[in-house]
Amino acid sequence: MKLSFSPDQLYIEYKPIVMSYISARVTCNEDAEDICGDVFVKLFGLLESYDEKRASVSTLLYKITHDAVIDYYRRKREHDELSEDHAVLPSSEDIIMDRERADELIKALSKLPQQQRDILILRFYRGWTLVKIAEEMGLSYNKVVSRQNSAFKALREMLGE
Repeated sequence: MKLSFSPDQLYIEYKPIVMSYISARVTCNEDAEDICGDVFVKLFGLLESYDEKRASVSTLLYKITHDAVIDYYRRKREHDELSEDHAVLPSSEDIIMDRERADELIKALSKLPQQQRDILILRFYRGWTLVKIAEEMGLSYNKVVSRQNSAFKALREMLGE
């Protein structure tokens, strides 16, 4: 089928629209340019079998562009997951050192007064805010801050830091 337009005409007419669509969804300009180039390469590859009766060029171009952006994020996510999976793993020596350090911390925590220990556990294990701890324990905010600071000071002394 003879097309009523040339690839050059398509590129000139639609590149700004395609770039606008991609740039609104991809923050890296270099990546957006690469995606745009890929979109037109794919479009030009499909022109030979393109049937104007089935869909307009703009519809086809929108579909290709949309799919290209989705593919970009799919590849990016897979790459990010792969990078995280292949991060440097701690050595067995590091793990042993961390366990020993954790054991020291547990022993030191057990030597703290109950209220200081409770504040640290609620703050760092349960993730509570100091305001919530104060409310739940019936203490003033300043008293909770003071007891937390005292607990830190005592732990530093016990752990030799």
